[in-house]
Amino acid sequence: MKTGFAMLFAATALTAPGLAFAQDTAPQDQGGLEEIIVTAQKRAEGLSDVPISISAVSGKQVEAYGQTNLEQISSSVPNLKITQTAIANRIAIRGIASGDNKGFEQSVAMFVDGVYYGRDQLSRLPLVDMERVEVLRGPQPTLFGKNAIAGAVNITTRSPTDEFEGSVSGLYEFNHKEFQLHGVLSGPLTEGVEARVVGYYRTMDGYFYNQKLDRNEPNVDEYYARGKLEFDRGGPFAAELKLEYADFTMKGQPRDVFGAVGNYNTVFQGPFFVSTDPDYIREDNGYESRNKVFGATLNADLELGDHTLTSVTALLDYKTREIVDVDFSGISFLDGTNLREDYRQFSQELRLASPGGEAFNYIGGVYYQHAKLDVQDFTLFNPTFLALGAPFNALGDTRNDRDYEQTSDLISVFAQGELSLTDQLRVTAGARFNHEKKTGSRTLAVVQGPLSVAPAPVVAAVFRALNIESHSISGKLSEDSFNPMVNVQFDATDDLMLYASYARGTKAGGFDIRSNSLPTSTTVARPGAFMFEDESADNFEAGLKYKSRNVAFNLSFYRTKYKDLQVNIFDGTLNFNVRNAAAARTQGIEADFRAAVAPGLTLSGAIAYLDFEFTNFTNGQCFYQQAPGPGGFCDYTGKRNALTPKWSGNLNVDYTTPIGGDMKIAVNLNADFSSSYIAAANLDPRTHQDGYAKLGARLALGQIDGRWEVALIGRNLTNQRILQTASAMPLATTITGGAGNAYNGIVDRPRTIAVQLTGRF
Repeated sequence: MKTGFAMLFAATALTAPGLAFAQDTAPQDQGGLEEIIVTAQKRAEGLSDVPISISAVSGKQVEAYGQTNLEQISSSVPNLKITQTAIANRIAIRGIASGDNKGFEQSVAMFVDGVYYGRDQLSRLPLVDMERVEVLRGPQPTLFGKNAIAGAVNITTRSPTDEFEGSVSGLYEFNHKEFQLHGVLSGPLTEGVEARVVGYYRTMDGYFYNQKLDRNEPNVDEYYARGKLEFDRGGPFAAELKLEYADFTMKGQPRDVFGAVGNYNTVFQGPFFVSTDPDYIREDNGYESRNKVFGATLNADLELGDHTLTSVTALLDYKTREIVDVDFSGISFLDGTNLREDYRQFSQELRLASPGGEAFNYIGGVYYQHAKLDVQDFTLFNPTFLALGAPFNALGDTRNDRDYEQTSDLISVFAQGELSLTDQLRVTAGARFNHEKKTGSRTLAVVQGPLSVAPAPVVAAVFRALNIESHSISGKLSEDSFNPMVNVQFDATDDLMLYASYARGTKAGGFDIRSNSLPTSTTVARPGAFMFEDESADNFEAGLKYKSRNVAFNLSFYRTKYKDLQVNIFDGTLNFNVRNAAAARTQGIEADFRAAVAPGLTLSGAIAYLDFEFTNFTNGQCFYQQAPGPGGFCDYTGKRNALTPKWSGNLNVDYTTPIGGDMKIAVNLNADFSSSYIAAANLDPRTHQDGYAKLGARLALGQIDGRWEVALIGRNLTNQRILQTASAMPLATTITGGAGNAYNGIVDRPRTIAVQLTGRF
């Protein structure tokens, strides 16, 4: 505890506080803090009135810093971590995230304008013209539903305005040649009908240099468009239609090879050279990810007396195509692995809400979702293997092709009510019942290319030695879950609210998309997997919310127990199989504050302490040179998970003052900080990331009425090298005969300096 507060005060002394909360300073002639409005409980409420641990980032802040996706925002929100791996993206809250398998539902549910965006790749979706991003920590079972077992990210985009307005903003970052341009038009079309149109484009060269391909990476090209049409003639009915389309491509990942051990550098020389210097220079044979997203959402409200009936109808269509060099080196071992994902989702929600402000307030409804998922995963063993001698030469110019199909139907019924027992004491209780059916099928075929001359039985035998064999399997899954919650709130004073809550969350079971053999196989050493069951969590939380005219402070204590965690179990060769094989406990403290210190001057900050422990995980993957236990596994019981720093947080100072007649200057200094953590999922200490503080600043000059603004923005000004996630180099110990190893990992963006121009009309 003392260490964390020492970091907090040290960061304060540096006057380098960090970006975390939606904090639009109130006008200077009024003073005080402006209320932050959120919809975490499906009603518009002040942040200080919501009895959960929640952070909110305003759309103004996202735009002011040129942030483009959730991954960039996550570094400024304590206990939220978003990372990308070679084949997946992870959203973690309080150390809990889903693994790298397309069969997993996400542990942190993401919603955009009330619609579930559950696929992991959608965390890369560009964030444009946002009203706010809310991060709800801990299970959110009643109103956000199944799969919000670790928390939820609730994104709200801006709606049309009743007066005509528009804006154009451009940003250029000098070090990595990043360019952003987006424009907005909004206003009435006719009486009671308003529209808003948003367009966005972003490109970036990147901050790594790939010597093999002679290009900077990650090379980014993003397009995004959204249109909203709102109908509201002042009667009992109002509706809003949203259409959005995104096309975003990334060539190359910010991945570096480092930490050579033993004879790795000796073996990987000459034609097999692999650079292991952590210098933002790399060599591999290419990574490319292209994603296309189309979404259509119809939100409609019907007033039924004092009550409101809300309908949310949505269609989400998502496609990704990825080509991955999964050996992460310039050697042609496993290049050209092809990943394809097609996903289509239809959802319908109906909910009825009481007017609010009564002795008893309630909200209840039903939810239906139908989804279809198609995944293809073609892993290529390149002709380079032909020159390696037996048995590796049998792998040359072969591939194993996986095809997976899944359909799911989910129906939920939910209700939540708040009863005021006295003027100061309120009790909220709710529950959600979920019924879900899934069907899934997986086929795997071992295919020889034209250069493969080994007899087919020999090729099949070598693949079986790697626990890979041709097969076909299908199955059905039916799940019921009941998720209750209860919350008690007590208004100690007009400014101070105390609360305590309990919630039970679940995450759906499913089918292992990437397993390479049948669970019943008798011809491989380690049989594969197919079906896995749901996981559950019990969360206890207590805290306080304080807000006066000039100061707001929130504090929460939590303890969550997870059972039957869905984890990837290494099979000792190349493969991972999904099992319900772990249990964990997370507990800690989260606190944040805002303070209007003087006219135009606002301070804010947040800090989180996370105590993570696997309470039962005996089938963990051993790291290099770690002595395995029974069955060839290593016991993680009693250990903390990867990417779980004990302390994380931020501090922020904003100062705005008029200069001259109609001009103003705005200054922001910020810092995001984290204590140390292990970056590899197998808890290898060689992937240790030291604690850091990432400093940033923004200096802006513009008109007081906001008509135009020019800003200079700096992020990671001290050029910290931060390892986001890591793993051992594939095939390293195989090629070195177990005498050497090296590591690869995703590295955070180094120092950026950008200029931003904004005009509004």
